[in-house]
Amino acid sequence: MTLIAEIKFQEQHQQLTVIPRERSKNILAYLHKHYAEKVTINDSATAVNISPKECIRSFKKNIHQTPIEYLLNYRVEQAKKILRHSELSITDIALRAGFSTSAYFSKIFKERVGMTLREYRQRQG
Repeated sequence: MTLIAEIKFQEQHQQLTVIPRERSKNILAYLHKHYAEKVTINDSATAVNISPKECIRSFKKNIHQTPIEYLLNYRVEQAKKILRHSELSITDIALRAGFSTSAYFSKIFKERVGMTLREYRQRQG
């Protein structure tokens, strides 16, 4: 391979590795901005002009979880902040953090944090 061909190959390879990282950053930005809303894979993919399949593949490759797994974890982290700094009801916190129901919120919170919402609030308070 000539030197010019080698340089072109390296440039193309760098572009191919940068593009998925940029896509993942853009998906992250979208999820952070819209986490409190109903978000689907289609929404995330459309926001960055890629297919839903490519959205999942690219995100999982770079972030090591699917966009939906990441979104659930991000919502739980946002809910933890609200729990620590307010006396809002569980239903209000669930809605502010993007969960459709307080029952689903409670279930996901316990799975991810390892304690109930009440236990968490008592330990933090």
